[in-house]
Amino acid sequence: MDKVTFFIEIGGEEIPAGYIEPALEAMKLNMKQFFEQHRIEFGSFQTSGTPRRLVLVVDNVAVSQSPSVQEIVGPPYNVAFDNSGSPTKAAEGFARSQNVSIDDLKVKETPKGKYVYVVKEEKGLPTKDLLEKFLPDFVSHIPFPKSMRWGSQTVTFARPIHWIVALLGDDVLSFNYGELESGRESFGHRFMKPDKILVPSDLEEYKQILRDHFVILDIDERKELIRKGVRELAAKVGGTVVEDEDLLSEVTNLVEYVYPLMGKFDDVYLELPPEVPITVMKEHQRYFAVTDSRGNLLPYFITISNTVPRKPELVVEGNERVIRARLEDARFYYEEDKKIPLDKRAEELKSVVFHSRLGTSWEKVERFTKVAEWIAGKLGFSDDDMKKLLRAAHLCKADLVTGMVGEFPELQGTMGKAYAIQQGEDPEVAEAIYEHYLPDRAGGPVPQGMIGAVLSIADKIDTIVGCFGVGLIPTGTADPFALRRQTLGIIRIILEKGLNLSVGDLIDVAIPGLKKWITEPEDVVRKGVHNFFKGRLQHYIETSYGYPPDLVDAVISVGSDNPVDILRRVEALGQFRERADFEALATAFKRVVNIIKEPEQSSPQTDLFEEPAEKELWDAVVKSKDKFDEAVNSGDYLAALELLSTLKPNIDKFFDSVLVMAKDESIKRNRLALLTQIKNMFERIADFKKIQVS
Repeated sequence: MDKVTFFIEIGGEEIPAGYIEPALEAMKLNMKQFFEQHRIEFGSFQTSGTPRRLVLVVDNVAVSQSPSVQEIVGPPYNVAFDNSGSPTKAAEGFARSQNVSIDDLKVKETPKGKYVYVVKEEKGLPTKDLLEKFLPDFVSHIPFPKSMRWGSQTVTFARPIHWIVALLGDDVLSFNYGELESGRESFGHRFMKPDKILVPSDLEEYKQILRDHFVILDIDERKELIRKGVRELAAKVGGTVVEDEDLLSEVTNLVEYVYPLMGKFDDVYLELPPEVPITVMKEHQRYFAVTDSRGNLLPYFITISNTVPRKPELVVEGNERVIRARLEDARFYYEEDKKIPLDKRAEELKSVVFHSRLGTSWEKVERFTKVAEWIAGKLGFSDDDMKKLLRAAHLCKADLVTGMVGEFPELQGTMGKAYAIQQGEDPEVAEAIYEHYLPDRAGGPVPQGMIGAVLSIADKIDTIVGCFGVGLIPTGTADPFALRRQTLGIIRIILEKGLNLSVGDLIDVAIPGLKKWITEPEDVVRKGVHNFFKGRLQHYIETSYGYPPDLVDAVISVGSDNPVDILRRVEALGQFRERADFEALATAFKRVVNIIKEPEQSSPQTDLFEEPAEKELWDAVVKSKDKFDEAVNSGDYLAALELLSTLKPNIDKFFDSVLVMAKDESIKRNRLALLTQIKNMFERIADFKKIQVS
């Protein structure tokens, strides 16, 4: 079958940087699903994009569907035909429903007996026809955080679309999206060379044509050009660029062409805490900061122009004026903020509303301080560390009412730390003020210090439980209070620092302080938050540690809510699964639990054993029980699994020679009590029923 390349480019107004890569990934997934559902063979996918264009290319696409052969089973033969072999109304109705004649009906033997069936062959339709029908819907379902309409159009997109190129091999795929008709005409850089471009079917050739029109189509290529360009400019002043992959990715998707420029600002702004100029440059101007060999900030910035300026010095001057104004604002707020101590700032939190349904920021601090104190006691904090914790808790939100954080919200915590150091606070207290916000983004660092870690957990659990308590629960993609991120933050802190903490205990400790505000029943809140954590924890262990879903589910299902303990059991189970006899052990356990409908709470009575296999199995359980309990209690789950494996021969012998469901009720219940003992041992590690075996 002939194979060709499929190409689509959607071009128009500048799409926000954060929209581009998720949209390209969705395009890839949706097109792959379309090909698979329509039996169209395809090869590899490539996605590329700039602010003005989203491009998807698929090579080795079949020019038509694969033919389909389908067997459709009808009524049983003895229903479709009478004793003389004549068709009944059932046969006639089945043939009519399938648009075939009685002569087309076939007969086959099945495990259930003879059945009538028909074979329907469907020739493959041209891929071109199928794509032309599908592509309007494909474009309309590219997801964006926000979409818009333009002019008199009824269709939507992230920004107005000006052109669509759609090709299958050398053929144009013709369709309409609103008033726009697809074709093969694209355009170059909006300002540098906005000429029309006839798109060839070869992607590499097209990329070169775009380069000639000042467009670098490939995202990774643009990113590396920016990385190289800023490093070279920084080196010219003896500096090093402050590495920031988030900023690099954002700037990459803000431009179609790459032209780095360096500017300078006054040395006086280096008197500010270095995080201030860096944040101002990044968050407000998308500039790259520069440091010297010792990591000290230098008075330079690097910006990426989307065009080749005729007078670069004028562009630099303009950027210098903008950054000077922003840094001057920061300096003013910094000097004013230093005049008021953090203790007094903290008092101002009494008039700052955290949430209309959850009280003021002062009340929130009071709540999570008690939670933090409980956690610290659980973890064995010394008296000195406890004092530092309480001091950090008192001051950690004080910078929210400073002028600097009011103007630059991204600096919350950073400024609290800076002002605390200036006012002579203990360095650990100052660091905890900053760290209690961590992790502040997906994949961001967790607190390094224990005081910051405890404060972070306490602050986050108060927010999570509070929001669930007043019905502010995430739905779909909507999560205005970032509860998913905060939940994952707690999980990461506990796991990465190896803290022996129960999620259930954290919830229980947080609830009393929130009783004044909670409107939902406490048991509903407790269950809702616990399940929320459970879902995040399971996904995190699967994706971050690479364990298969069935193993993680098997461990989480048995009731433990200590993330560190859960991870240890998953790790042990993962190692044990590599053993050759693992599947046999899992199968043996499933035989045990499948026969138990209602677990017996009493211990088995040895005088009721009738068969040698019963006594031998019980002796094996008794022999291993103490060592098993010791291994589980010490967290040595691999050793516990090894002990469980020794029971397998006796379990197999038991089922081979013992009738569990004996007629004598006391004998039956005694045998079920024996199996319940084994079930309870297995379930101290995992629910083996959930583990997939071949």
